[in-house]
Parts: sequence; structure tokens; C-alpha cells
Amino acid sequence: MIDPRARVVRPRIGLLPIGHFYYWEQFPRLKAMGERMYAALRDRLESIGDIVAPPLVDTAEKSEAAGRLFRDEGIDLLFVFPFGYAPSMTVVPAAHDLDVPIRILNAHEDRSYPYATADTTDYLHHEGVCCVPEIAGALMAVGKELRVRTGPFDEQRLWGEVRADAMGAAAARAFGELNFGLIGQIYPGMSDMPVDEHRLLRATGKLLVRPEVEEIEEAFGRVTPDRLARMVDELRAMYEVDGSVTDEHMRMAAQLSVAYDEVIRERHAIDAFGYYWWGEKDLLTQLRAESGLAVSRLAALGRPGVTEGDVKTAMAMKVLDLLGGGGMFTEFFAMDFDGEFLLMGHDGPGNIAVADGPARLRHLDVHHGKSGHGLGIDFDVAPGVVTLLNLTQVDAGDTFKLIYSVAEVIPGDILAIGNPNCRVRVSQPLHDFMDAWCRQGPSHHIALGIGDHAGEIEAFCEAMRFGCARV
Repeated sequence: MIDPRARVVRPRIGLLPIGHFYYWEQFPRLKAMGERMYAALRDRLESIGDIVAPPLVDTAEKSEAAGRLFRDEGIDLLFVFPFGYAPSMTVVPAAHDLDVPIRILNAHEDRSYPYATADTTDYLHHEGVCCVPEIAGALMAVGKELRVRTGPFDEQRLWGEVRADAMGAAAARAFGELNFGLIGQIYPGMSDMPVDEHRLLRATGKLLVRPEVEEIEEAFGRVTPDRLARMVDELRAMYEVDGSVTDEHMRMAAQLSVAYDEVIRERHAIDAFGYYWWGEKDLLTQLRAESGLAVSRLAALGRPGVTEGDVKTAMAMKVLDLLGGGGMFTEFFAMDFDGEFLLMGHDGPGNIAVADGPARLRHLDVHHGKSGHGLGIDFDVAPGVVTLLNLTQVDAGDTFKLIYSVAEVIPGDILAIGNPNCRVRVSQPLHDFMDAWCRQGPSHHIALGIGDHAGEIEAFCEAMRFGCARV
């Protein structure tokens, strides 16, 4: 079984503990009370990621030193945690030259405290909320965006938000280091398939990696018998194979899987890619037509590929992969107005990381809309909450925009056509959803991931400076 959480990135969490130096001599118990609470906070955060933190910052000079630490160590995001009231200049010098998401942790170990018997030390220990607006205003005055996370330590909603912030920011760091590729061309006539490489350059500092189709052909031709036999065994272990699939079909798919391994993983280190070509020669046509299983295997291993040359959906699938959701290639198949659900799926490669039970192989004599013949991959999608994700460059500013919706895969009859598909129920009536979704300027392909990744996607977009729209 493929674990969709296998490539989740461990966050590097910057943590800035702040206080007001003037209080320590006035109220001798106060600092120790804050430090005990801070230790409990660190324990919570260490279960989420690796902590980069200075000693307690209670002056502007210490804040400057903390900023140098964060820049030297490299962090994915910054959490600011006040022990009680702390002047905003304990924060601004540390954050001024950081280019990461910022969160003010307006959190406390106590849900309440006995006001009638409390002394000034108790009051100051609970007064962290006092400085939160001041810090927010100061950060915004120097051009920093932020969000405030509020709640008692025993509230799971708070830690869910904190975890999503950290995971989304970490995924953005990993995403910015990836290589995206295109083999061949886009499917002719699909105006939503091209990717603007200047946008990619601005987002990641890289252009598309563009292997030649001949590289697949040449790699296919030099597969050794030993590697071929091992790959056949691997694929038979990953999939249930029905009677329409011959040994020759499996050898062809396995030989292509070895070739894709060489070109995608070993030679070019591509992390997500689109592919498509027609082929004048029968062999080249079949190399593309038979690519589904090879590319499905790569998707399960964390290198999603998408037919029809759709790099942008491969990028969206990789975002979901980094967040632990797998990432399945889909489009809208049908609207069921009686059951109030969408039927979603796609032909070609499928990611078995989102499968419920074994995936199945059958031979398809026709791939609709495409030349050639080859294996169809089919599986049931695990029921439950899913995230639909589209990466677009329409109305996206300088780079890209993510359009997403949290939905649910529901049980029921689906198509048995050799392609994975599932029933998806969205949170709005179908007519409202389709209008709202299309008004965001999507492409027609969609990545589907297991779980609710709304918070992570919002934080990812903030860290990447992508647009973000929830439908």
C-alpha cells in the first residue's frame, strides 16, 4: 500500500518568545511563570516540526540578534509568542528582513483564571493579548502580512490551525526547489494547457525541463533483461491484472517504466511533469499510449505526471503530495442532479496513493480522443473528505493562483471503463459550485487529494505569493 504521507515535509519553525524586561525585577515570579508556559508550547510545536528559537527576547537589541539567527538557520515561518505584554519592538527587528509567513500566537495555558484573588503578577502573566494589536499594526506598517492564532493550549482547533500553517509553509519551501518538466507537447486545441514559463521562473527561479521524446525512445531500447524482469514483478505486485492483459502488454509497460525512471528520475531529476505526443511511427505512438502505467508508478512514488501535456495540474498534484494528500488527476465527467454529486476521473495515469483497495489493470483497445492502445488503470477512491485543487495562471498576478474546494467522495455506482473515477459531493448546490469555480479562471483538469488541506493551501499560497481562492 502506498502511503500518501510519505513525502510530507517537516517544517522548520521559527519561534520568537517575547516579553518586557522592565517587569522582571518588579515582579520576580513573572518570568519563571512565562518560561514554564513557553516550555509547554515548545513541546507542542516540536511534535509538528524542528524549532529554531533564540533565548527570551525582551529588548530591541535581542530582537535584532534573533532576526540574524532566523536568517542564518533558515525557517519556513515565524511564530511570535508573548509571555505577557511585550513592546512591538521586540518583534519588528527580528521580522523586518524575513520573507516568511508570520503568525502571532495569541495563546495561553489557561482558559481562565480567578480574577477576584489574582495579584498583579497573575494579571501580567495573562496579558499577552494586550500587545497583539500593537505587534500586528507594527508589522503591517513595515509591509509584513500576518495572521493571529488565538486559543487556549487545550483547544485542538488552535493546534490544527498551527499545524496547517507550518505544513503549508514547509511545502512551499520544498515546492520552490522542484523541477517541473514537459515531454512532447500539449494536446492540440486545449487553450488551458500551456504554462507561462516566465511565471514559473518568477515562482521558482527555474524554467521547464524539456526532455526530448527520443530520450524515452532511446532509454526504452536499452532496457536490460534483468531490469525488465524486476519491473514486471514490481508492477504485478502493485496491481491486479485481469485476463485482457497479456505478458507482452506487461513487458511493454514495464520496459517503459524503466525508461521513464531513467529519463525522469535519474537523468533530469524531474519532480512533476506533463507529457503528450502523437507519433508518426507506430513505436512512438505506442510509447505514449502505453505510458499510463509507467507514469502512474511515478505518481505513486511522488513524481506525478499528467497526460495531454498538463504541467499545471502536475504541479497541483505535487502540492497535494507534499501535504500528504496524494494527488489524483481528474476532470468533471458528469453532473448527477438526482444524487447531487459530480462524477470525476480521467483516463491515463492514476495515482494509487488515493486508492481504496487494489488497483486494477485491463487492456483498452481505444483510448478516447487519442491514438494507440494500451493498459487502463482503474481503482476505487477512498471515501471521505477530499480537497479539489486547480493551479491556474488566469487572474493570478505575477505567478499562479490556486483554486480549491473541500468536498467528499461518497459511495455509489461509478463507471467501469478502465479509468479511475469517483462520486464527489461539494458543499454547494451544483449550479452554484460550477458558476463559482469557473469564475475563478480554472483549467479543466483538477487534482484530487485525500483529506481537508484548506489551511495548508492557504499558508502555502501565502508563502509562495500565489493567489488563492476557495470555492
